[in-house]
Amino acid sequence: MKSGCIKKTFFGCSAVFLFFFIVIILLIISAELPEIDFTSLDTKKREYEIEADSLTKENVITSSFSWQFVDNNFKKRRYDIKLKLLESNVKEAMDYIEKLAAMSYKELGLKRKYSNPITESRAVWTEVYSRIYNYSFPQMKSVFEGLNKIFIEEKFETRDRVYFVITFIQNIMYERPGGVLDLFPPIGTLAYRFGDCDSKALLLYVILERMGVDCAMLWSHNYKHAMLGISVSAKGEYLITNGKKYYILETTYPQWNVGDIPPEFSNTKFWFIAEIDNEVNKRNLINTEDDGSNETESRRDTKPSPSKP
Repeated sequence: MKSGCIKKTFFGCSAVFLFFFIVIILLIISAELPEIDFTSLDTKKREYEIEADSLTKENVITSSFSWQFVDNNFKKRRYDIKLKLLESNVKEAMDYIEKLAAMSYKELGLKRKYSNPITESRAVWTEVYSRIYNYSFPQMKSVFEGLNKIFIEEKFETRDRVYFVITFIQNIMYERPGGVLDLFPPIGTLAYRFGDCDSKALLLYVILERMGVDCAMLWSHNYKHAMLGISVSAKGEYLITNGKKYYILETTYPQWNVGDIPPEFSNTKFWFIAEIDNEVNKRNLINTEDDGSNETESRRDTKPSPSKP
């Protein structure tokens, strides 16, 4: 004779249902939940064109960039920016890098001999970065004015303006420029649409300073790497110079936030910091003798210094 659930006791048939119910619940709990994205994506692309500031019929280099930016209201949009740069400005800037690389220490206003390579690296790159910054600042006027128009149209607040530019530079392709200094001027990075660590950091330095954001250049002889320091309200890692906190910003690749430092570069005692737009501070750094006893051997290919006399 067949027996069904109706014929069984509560602790017989009901226990079977309870067992399967618990199994199902455990499977649901153990399943990997999908990541939830709270940002809202604006399906309409934001397209802008930034013109070179010129009344003459000069040759123009057009560079296009595209990336996603999430604003302070968690709205995600894709931005397409087309820059029109005067070919003459790009060529002059690239020529300036070559001239700088060919200068002797005497022409750079540096000593002929240093006590150790750490002190020498600090002096040389402070001078090189400072000269490139001062040369490039006027060239970036039309680029900044174009960005400012975007800020106004998008109704960006201060924070969004800063992070918009940060993500823009971070999304520029990473590639070594080559040459004696292995370095692009800021307008060169925009023209060629790629750059390495210090090329991109210098570009961001110039733009943010034009926006009124205080910056400092960070580089390490030990790590053979460069980053940017920005004086903003933030959390995380920072370095101090002239009594000001500069939060570390990795410009090489996207997804690095202000205050983040890559683990492989995390020992802050191996980093130099200089306000390269500050002439007095630059000279103080050049005249500082640091025995560099905390530095260790390089883990990357060494960038060459400018030609010695």
